[in-house]
Amino acid sequence: MKTTDYSAGRAARMLAFITAIAGLFACLPVPIGDPERSRIDSGITGIWASLRPGNDAFYAFEPYDKRTWLLTGIPIEAGRNADPGNFDVDTYAGLERLVDNVSVGADGVTATSIIMYKAWLSKMAGEWFITWEPKGLIDKDGFAPEYWLVFKLIRPDANTMELYMVDGEDDVFQGVAKTRRAYERVLKRNIGNDDIFDSEPIRLIRVKPEHLEFVDKLAHEVIELEK
Repeated sequence: MKTTDYSAGRAARMLAFITAIAGLFACLPVPIGDPERSRIDSGITGIWASLRPGNDAFYAFEPYDKRTWLLTGIPIEAGRNADPGNFDVDTYAGLERLVDNVSVGADGVTATSIIMYKAWLSKMAGEWFITWEPKGLIDKDGFAPEYWLVFKLIRPDANTMELYMVDGEDDVFQGVAKTRRAYERVLKRNIGNDDIFDSEPIRLIRVKPEHLEFVDKLAHEVIELEK
């Protein structure tokens, strides 16, 4: 995907919470699946945690309608008076210790920004995919993004999602017309080719009900900053 330095900078900020992605330009220049023909899965609706040391975040899948979600990402950051090394967690047990022992605010953890996507499901060649369309990008050409994040979706259990990003820079996409149909045909033909997917997934774990208040407080850190 070729883009201007300005657009690349915006893309870098949009990808800041997704450290499992192998490179900035692994995204696709077109979406996969038709959001107008999709249906949300109630098993995905809710709050999920992505736990990676130094880049922990929460993701809220909120139904926008019957077909798509408004997806909000909230990073977990160290407060200005806190030691960031104290808050790196890579398991849900570590997150529980954080929730039980660390406050939300300047002396503990905080959030200073959010990121938003429109998200929808599609199924091709027996595999489920989820497309994330960045929102809030504004330039002289309007609101349409220049790229989409597309993942193969695997659900080992009801409380876990594994997202394997489609690598738009793989050779199978070279010379392909930048249309949704063309990219979908390539995906279907290469569905068994592991090389077109990131080898390490973004793993999302459903947040337990007793920890939702912590996420709510973290989200209000951003709301307070924006007043």
